[in-house]
Amino acid sequence: MKLKTFVERMTAYDLERDKPRIIEDLRQLATNRTLLSEHLYTTIQREGFSTKNSLYSAYAFVLHYNDLFTVRLGFWSPVSSQDESETFIYDLNHTHDFELYAVGYSGDGYTTVARKILDDSPIKTGTRPVLSEVRVLKLAPGEVLHMPPLTEVHKQLPPKNMSASLSLLIHPQRSIKTEEAWCFDENYIPTYPGIAVQETAFYENTLSLLERG
Repeated sequence: MKLKTFVERMTAYDLERDKPRIIEDLRQLATNRTLLSEHLYTTIQREGFSTKNSLYSAYAFVLHYNDLFTVRLGFWSPVSSQDESETFIYDLNHTHDFELYAVGYSGDGYTTVARKILDDSPIKTGTRPVLSEVRVLKLAPGEVLHMPPLTEVHKQLPPKNMSASLSLLIHPQRSIKTEEAWCFDENYIPTYPGIAVQETAFYENTLSLLERG
């Protein structure tokens, strides 16, 4: 499936009722092996070699963005040190404030370790929520992960080989958003709101310095 076709279908779907169709279309999109080369060619033709609108982070490309959703191609590397692990934000328990669909694209895939949040109480620093048993999923090619917003505490573990995943992020509607994402320690105690705030700030500052140079 071409990216353009996927975007057209997504725009026409009901994001609540058409979840099975969304999952199947994401699987079909992941069979397109030229997504990155097509994206880079289009971006260079339009913007030259600027990375301002092309990169989501140090390891992910934004293939498409609009007000409703983002399509992202992310890369996940094996690691051999703590610094490398922090670069890819591995082993960090956190929640998302957006709905996420992800499918394995290449390599053996990263592993997600997740636990559902079983109570509706607002997350507070130092107060552990009631959680389900652990669910483990390895995002191998064709395997799909679906995660509604604010419902699961999860972390990623590195793959054995360089891997890639294709993700669809449904943006939270600000008019109805009442909570935010949180980070948790290894014992699932909430520590601070936001996801990898320090890592993201460091990346954005480094990128601005490179573009300035």
